[in-house]
Parts: sequence; structure tokens; C-alpha cells
Amino acid sequence: MTTRLAYSPPDAAAIPNLDPFFAPGAPALPDAVPPDDLMQQNPDIHYVLQILDDVAVGDRPDVFMDTNSIIYYDPTNHNRRVQPDVYIAFGVDAEAIRQRNGYVPWEVGKPPDFVLEVASESTAGNDTGFKRELYARIGVLEYWRFDRTGGQLYGAGLVGEYLENGVYRPFTIHTDANGMEWGYSRLLRLNLRWHDGSLELQDPDTGEILSNRRGERIAKEIAQAALRERDTTIADYQEQVHRLQERLRELQPPK
Repeated sequence: MTTRLAYSPPDAAAIPNLDPFFAPGAPALPDAVPPDDLMQQNPDIHYVLQILDDVAVGDRPDVFMDTNSIIYYDPTNHNRRVQPDVYIAFGVDAEAIRQRNGYVPWEVGKPPDFVLEVASESTAGNDTGFKRELYARIGVLEYWRFDRTGGQLYGAGLVGEYLENGVYRPFTIHTDANGMEWGYSRLLRLNLRWHDGSLELQDPDTGEILSNRRGERIAKEIAQAALRERDTTIADYQEQVHRLQERLRELQPPK
């Protein structure tokens, strides 16, 4: 396994003084409200979160990743907010952001670096219109969109864009003979793939399609524990047989 970890962009802002996050006068931030058809998007969102938590976040306290929580973009009006399906920020205090119950760019010192939206009928128009313009305006470096229908909602199965001089430019999206689409994320250093309506993350060096390695580790640990329990049971049984054989020999009359 040679999967490269995501990196902190070279122009990432320094972590600011985060005292305002906990100041008594800091305004309360409301909980996020999920869209009505979020369940349609959940399989792809959960897959990305599981993989990136493993290869990009891990135990790093300077990387924040979340889903469908609130990003505020107007310091004069906290009702002006947006909820990406998946977003990541590098070079930040992750715990302070989570305690704040919202991502506040002017307090954190920078916007998120990466955003992924997964298409649904209720959100597709917003993802390609208002959200796209907003993410560019607040400075999100990479904006990716995945449409499991292959383009009925977004016009393409997979779209990736990077910010250049305040404007989004398209990443090259490759399509193979089988209709599989893929593009390379500079921030994640991974390929994003549209494959038969499923979203996949791929190690570009090895070609490995990344799976839920945390789940695989747990399954392996459970299997190993079961084997140890089996081996212990067999050993106990063999010991009992040995003791019984010894007892039988003791009870036999001498010849």
C-alpha cells in the first residue's frame, strides 16, 4: 500500500487565535438541517468519509472534515450559510471548529479547501449554480460533483474544478472504453471515479480502488478473535482429554 496522504496546501492560512470560538459573547450557531432526500446520497457520502478519514485525516488535529454541517459566509447575517455534502480544511484547529458547531471562515482564518457535492433531484440545480459561485467567491480550492445517474442531474457523471484567480477551471476528466470516468484531485492526491453509478477513490500510484479499510480491519480483528477463541477451546478440550486419559490410567488395576 503506497497511498499518499492528503497534504496541506502551500498557501494555507496559519491557525489563528481561536479564543472567539469560546468567548462568552460568541453568537450561538444552529444545528444543520439535512435535505429531504439525503438518504439517496448517503452511500456515496459515507464511502468518501470513511476512506478520507483513513487516508487523509486519521489522527491529524490540523485537518477538519465533515458532512452536511454549516459553513457561514456572511459575518453580518448568520442565516446566510451553506451545507456541503463533504468538505475538508487543512491547517486548522479541527477540535475548535467542531466545538463551535459550525465552520466560520473569518474565525478559522480560511475557507475549506475541498468540497464534494453528490447529486440529488432537490440539490442538483443549487450545486451547479449558487453553490458553485459561492464556493469560488469564498475561496474553496477544489470543487467536485458526482452524479450517480451518469449526468441526468449534473450533465456529467463526474466534474472536478480548481480555483484559479477566483474562477473555477475544469480538471481533465478521462473516460475509458467501458464508460468509467475519472479525474485526479491535486489536494487529495487521489483519483475520483464514476464507475457504474458508484463513486470510487483510487490510489493513482498503485491503481488500487480504496475500500473501507477501517471496516476491513475491524472484520479482520473479529475473525482473529474468533480464531483465538476456537484455538483456546480446542486447547482446553485437548487438556481435558489428557486429564481423563491420565485418570483412566490411574484407575486401571496393576497387571
